Amino acid sequence: MRTPEEEKLAVTQWLEHPHELGKKPYAIEFTSKFTTEDGIECMIFKYKKSLVGPWLLAISSDSGIFSEQEKYDPATEKEDALKLVEFLKQFWKNKAAEQEEKEKKTKTGGRFVGFVLLKNAEWSAEKFEQDFKEDWGIELGDGGSEDDVTRVYSVAENGDRTMLAVALMSAPVPNGEAEYAAQFNFMWKDAVAVTKTHGAHIVVSAFGTEDPRQSGTLFVKAVATLCRDENTLGAYYNEVVYEPKFMFAVTDMMKDGMFPLLGLVWFGLVRSENGFSAYTCGMKNLGKDEIEIIDTKEVPSELHNFMVGVAGYVVDQDVILHDGETIGFSNEQRLKIVKSEGVNVEGDSIKILY
Repeated sequence: MRTPEEEKLAVTQWLEHPHELGKKPYAIEFTSKFTTEDGIECMIFKYKKSLVGPWLLAISSDSGIFSEQEKYDPATEKEDALKLVEFLKQFWKNKAAEQEEKEKKTKTGGRFVGFVLLKNAEWSAEKFEQDFKEDWGIELGDGGSEDDVTRVYSVAENGDRTMLAVALMSAPVPNGEAEYAAQFNFMWKDAVAVTKTHGAHIVVSAFGTEDPRQSGTLFVKAVATLCRDENTLGAYYNEVVYEPKFMFAVTDMMKDGMFPLLGLVWFGLVRSENGFSAYTCGMKNLGKDEIEIIDTKEVPSELHNFMVGVAGYVVDQDVILHDGETIGFSNEQRLKIVKSEGVNVEGDSIKILY
């Protein structure tokens, strides 16, 4: 290991990174060093952000440099430093297993299925193909069928082996599922009433790519094009019913070159015992964990925007969030992550302690 002075310089440079302190600390001092039971050498440093600020704890070890910008306490510095060492050890274990985890989650994701709700059982496959080409500049072909009931298209523009299946069902979605899901669209006050009037539906499915984002993009394109039809009332997937004009807004975003996250993931908000809770539905289709925030006093609009930001980061950067890590969008914001059984979603979810 290097000398305390050399390590102090390394810690200072680490703190200057935009994702950490973002600037050179006002002051930094070496306090002590120790070796863990498993032989990891660690040096402890205290630093200040400003003249009047408190001393904060940082370490430099064989496992790396780290700080949670927590207050430095000389009475517990070794115990606090050990916690940071353990965090780094777990971090590197997670990184080592991350590629395997990504591959596993990708295999379970990548298939998108939804139901476009119709006033009645009328649909023209030929018109859909024409509208799709007009919207996206993609020729779908005849879909291997001569009727207007089922079409299966191979869409090479979205990656090799990408498939799009569209099938007309001349009856409502069974068991009142769509009507039940419609109540969760807090952005569409007439969702339930409109959904109750549907008399048929189209099943839309996109699948076949190694990258779920490609089949997801194709899925949203198809749903958005189908929503242009005068016979369309809405689209049911992700345990909610989307309003057609919402899909038009997603279309505009896509045509501006943006990934259609809002068309692939529903960001739900519900009142909870101590304020509001938020959740995602659709992240699993993208090969990621669903995300939740439980019981917060945050304003709903800010909570929604935060959730969109986290999900966008996870998908855009292709990262896996792990239990025990932290996340934040500023140097000061460090929110703990817990993975446990979902509250508003099925299976396990990532909880951000907001």
